[in-house]
Amino acid sequence: MTDPMASALEQLGVAPDAARAIGRDVRHGDARSLCGELLLRGLWSAIIDETQPLDATRNGGAALRRLLDSGADPADLLDLVRETQVDLIYNVAQLIDDPAEALGLELPVELELSVRLAGTDSSAAPIYSLHSSLMELDPSGRHGEPRSPVVRQLQGLDEEVRGQLLELIAARKLSAAAALWKKQVGGDLAGALSAVQSLSGGG
Repeated sequence: MTDPMASALEQLGVAPDAARAIGRDVRHGDARSLCGELLLRGLWSAIIDETQPLDATRNGGAALRRLLDSGADPADLLDLVRETQVDLIYNVAQLIDDPAEALGLELPVELELSVRLAGTDSSAAPIYSLHSSLMELDPSGRHGEPRSPVVRQLQGLDEEVRGQLLELIAARKLSAAAALWKKQVGGDLAGALSAVQSLSGGG
């Protein structure tokens, strides 16, 4: 029998086993894992998509437009926006976990935020730590770390070419991937091979 909660979470990208575990928690009246998953994914959904061109109308308005018009590298600006946003959502997660500590206060009482399933007789329970799990859900897979120059070059390629390269790398056809990289990016074959090896985790 299909679990509608697990199905909905899988559509968000939650791994099937994790989605089923959250579904079980909810059926037992425990909202903590669901709340944590939604909060963490909601925070990451606010982060700029580094695979898409920088759009001044959405990502920074007039100030960003002026920087682009002045000749600033769009890739540098995109990295700056993303890294600033990642720092921000980490700080927000810490603030939710411990509002007093984030403000540098020493209170005579301890605070905890609890969650429960609305419209049920379930009990409220303290939410799980957010900031300690946040970086695991980084859509880039880099756990919040900035992208490397090679990843920047990869993401600057046409989507179809990028897909071909990633398929070749996944199939461990590194020589063919290096030849395609050299054709698209330039440079010598040794540099191209080094680039695709780094993307494959081998260098």
